[in-house]
Amino acid sequence: MSLGYHVHWPPLILAMLLALLGAWLNHVVDQTPFVDDAGFAHEPDYIVEKFNALEFNLQGQPRHRLEARRMTHYMDDDTTVLDQPVFTSLDPQLPVEVTSRRAQMSADGKQVYFLGQVRVVRQGMDGQAPVTLDTEYLHVSPDDRIMRTDRTVTMQQGTSVIRANKLLVDDRSQLMTLSGGVKALIDRPAPGAR
Repeated sequence: MSLGYHVHWPPLILAMLLALLGAWLNHVVDQTPFVDDAGFAHEPDYIVEKFNALEFNLQGQPRHRLEARRMTHYMDDDTTVLDQPVFTSLDPQLPVEVTSRRAQMSADGKQVYFLGQVRVVRQGMDGQAPVTLDTEYLHVSPDDRIMRTDRTVTMQQGTSVIRANKLLVDDRSQLMTLSGGVKALIDRPAPGAR
């Protein structure tokens, strides 16, 4: 006597398909998603309102002060952007203040790029009038005491005015180089006047 089995294929096929679907879903869920860790999005990792930093020399004397309405740091390129910055040299031999609409600082803090309505004011020494400098871009290396720009610059002291297309100031060597379309109106003091 033989036993015959009558197999209903449609439910068996459906069960096998569900088992395969379950195995495939488990495989997909267990996969680690690809993460691009080669870089970060250009988004700030921190923001400081009313930023105010003071740098000291090795003897503990203040050298520079850097203030800004807001300081924003970006992790992807390690840049720092300052809104309405004010850089002040506290060296009595170099009393200078630099202001602008924005600035960008290098990762090591040794290079500062001032952008938009840049104004430099150097206090007058020995009774002289202060010197002002106006431009749209200024690269300052505070430790090297160098300022440079390749944009139109206007310098004024009293009623004397100088305009040029480029400027390089090396304060350590007390050298200033103006180039490109230099025009000057120098007001000489009267004889005997100081």
